[in-house]
Amino acid sequence: MSSTARCAAAAAHGVALLSMPASAHGVTAATTGLSFPLVVAGIVFVSLLGGGVVLVAYGRVPWSTGRATLPVLVFALGAAALTLAVTRSAAATLVGLPVGVGIVYVARDAAITDCGTCADATLGAVTLHRGLEGVLLATVYTANAALGLVGALVVAGHAAAETAAVASLYATAGRRYALAAVVVIQMGFVVGVAAGWGVVIGVSPIAEAGLLALVGGVLLAVGIRVGRRRHVAGVVPA
Repeated sequence: MSSTARCAAAAAHGVALLSMPASAHGVTAATTGLSFPLVVAGIVFVSLLGGGVVLVAYGRVPWSTGRATLPVLVFALGAAALTLAVTRSAAATLVGLPVGVGIVYVARDAAITDCGTCADATLGAVTLHRGLEGVLLATVYTANAALGLVGALVVAGHAAAETAAVASLYATAGRRYALAAVVVIQMGFVVGVAAGWGVVIGVSPIAEAGLLALVGGVLLAVGIRVGRRRHVAGVVPA
């Protein structure tokens, strides 16, 4: 069995395991028209599409456009995370932001890609963010399935963008690294969903703001660093 087939089988098994707690919470297909495990599978599928487009395109089409837009995408994702953090707790945001930026700075030269630690820091931040989204989605779905479904649609689009950004950062190191990063992100989301649904973990607004600010700080720093490296590479004669 190929590595791709094994990953797909593992993902399917993980989603299947979620069906039992879903029934226990009383949220069925009759509530919203979709069972929660199906919603989770749909989000994972859309997220995989974001990374899959990058994996298919890299090496087959000119990559100059993708490399040029990547810093903007990462920076925008970071700004979005910080915006959410501020709405929850400005004080926690002021603490989490420099921590995220510091992570990128401290380990800036220890990585396998051409942007130093950018790819690794982004993978860690995005996986953390996806896990947090999984916890929040599961808890919201438990309280109100219809509202949870609306949230799932938002999460799906955001997840695709984040996965594409991470896959783009790892693409220069090879498709197997990019594929592994994409799978790790999905695992983070499924673990978050399982935690939020099975254990019903509560996340305080202050803790959520701190985590979002940390994620935003990492992504902002990575966006700036990648953009600077692309600019320097473009002005230095070959």
